[in-house]
Amino acid sequence: MFEASNGACIALFASLLALIVIFGRKKLYPKPYPQIPYNAHSAKRIMGDLPDLIPAIKATKANSESIYRITTQKLGSPIAQLLLPGNPMIILSDPYEIERILRSNQFDKSAWSLSVVGPLFSKATLSQLTTPELKAQKRLWGDVTGLDFLKRTAAPKSYSSTVELVELWRLKATTAHKGQPFNVLEDLKNAALDAVWVSIIGEEPGTLRYEKRKLEHELKGQQFDDPAPPGSFMKEQVEYIVDTIMDASATPFPAWAVKLEVLKPRFRRFRKVVTREMSRAMKKALTRYEGLDLDSLGKDSIDTCAMDLVLRKQALQAKKAGVEPSDPAKDVAMLDELFVLLIGVGSPMFSHSANALLTMPGPRLHRQHSGMADIPYLDAACEEALRLSGTSNGVLRSPLQDTTILGYPVPKGSIIYMNIHVNHSSVLADESQRTETGKAARQKKDDGFKTPAGRDLGTYEPRRWLVRDETGKEKFNPNALPQLAFGAGVRMCFGRRLAVMQFRIAVTLLILSFEFQEVPKGMQSMACIERLFRTPQQPYAKLRVL
Repeated sequence: MFEASNGACIALFASLLALIVIFGRKKLYPKPYPQIPYNAHSAKRIMGDLPDLIPAIKATKANSESIYRITTQKLGSPIAQLLLPGNPMIILSDPYEIERILRSNQFDKSAWSLSVVGPLFSKATLSQLTTPELKAQKRLWGDVTGLDFLKRTAAPKSYSSTVELVELWRLKATTAHKGQPFNVLEDLKNAALDAVWVSIIGEEPGTLRYEKRKLEHELKGQQFDDPAPPGSFMKEQVEYIVDTIMDASATPFPAWAVKLEVLKPRFRRFRKVVTREMSRAMKKALTRYEGLDLDSLGKDSIDTCAMDLVLRKQALQAKKAGVEPSDPAKDVAMLDELFVLLIGVGSPMFSHSANALLTMPGPRLHRQHSGMADIPYLDAACEEALRLSGTSNGVLRSPLQDTTILGYPVPKGSIIYMNIHVNHSSVLADESQRTETGKAARQKKDDGFKTPAGRDLGTYEPRRWLVRDETGKEKFNPNALPQLAFGAGVRMCFGRRLAVMQFRIAVTLLILSFEFQEVPKGMQSMACIERLFRTPQQPYAKLRVL
């Protein structure tokens, strides 16, 4: 009897264990949201879409493009799910719906993205939800993107930095690389850092000047012992942070990876270098405001850079309140915002410039460059380069409450990954799927995908942005296609105008200074490596000095 009872217990235990395993395994499987399209076969795998996604990423080094390829493009739907262990990620590729979401106050930054950047820059606008405090912080920095400040202060500095790049490339194109293509990646990184650093901080980083002197010594066979310029230290810090974010994002637990990183000596060294360099520049700027009265502090003519503008506004507010201004060197929000601006403006400018060189090579550009004096064509050329380069391929958002997207139910807090790179024909939603707000916003836009502007979106063609007015004269049409390179709405990158202005100056000076000749076929790939920003896998240029 005991043996029978014992056997029954063993059988019962085995049954319970089997049930635990079965139900435990079920909990590990993806949990698709109802109604939204997804790959049915992936729902039957614990790893969901990952077995299809990982090989695609390894083959192309393009994370976002691979995600879109196996979801919305494969399923032929403007909205789909990327199935992962646990909750899925919603993928959206309809650019008009994406713009509506970016402008809506019913969506905000996702908890996932905040968990990655928050520990690195806790006080930067990049790391905050849309709160009154964030809006106040953006207002403080708002004048940095004003047209008056850009024309009066940032444009001349950006011009000078680009001239130094032109001088370096003239030297290379007439000596070491005469008639030969060369890798322009590091030169463009240095140019972007020089232009952005001097516009934001007001000091000369000197990286391009240093590289030119170094090459001149090498050509003469002379030893070069000049100390590294200040810009080289900051370039190292920018690259460290970009690598940190991307390495953490590639782990199963990115939030924990970042939390562990901030405990390491390397991160402490990063904070020390950034605080030291920016504090020194701040204290130097503050000496110009000491002793100034209210009228003088109210004049923007004394601003030499973006940091000056913000410090002067803070000094003016303190003067009006009759209190001593706080020490900006101890202002974590100020330090965080300045460094994020360096990354958020400098890296896109560098990426756009690098990709622009790939999209505008060959004799065709040389024949057309005289038309760059015509402002509409210049606007179109820059807009097309911004569109095709796709510095960032996607942006994350989460709904603040249960909602619908294109008629599909989307739960509060879900992660939505949206394609902001318009480099191929998108699968557009049927108009009946859009909300009334979406329909109204859609009607304000040109139906560019059904016009010549929407043809051959994988090629560089500035004229897709040009139309003729009633007099037959060409003019620039910014609504020819959706343009979401810098986002939209309250969370739009507020360094957008600065980045676009610097990019425009760089493109103009470079194509008026050089003929970008065709490089060998093995160097003509448009493929990019996608890290925090996309960079070309083959960033080569062959130049002839004009």
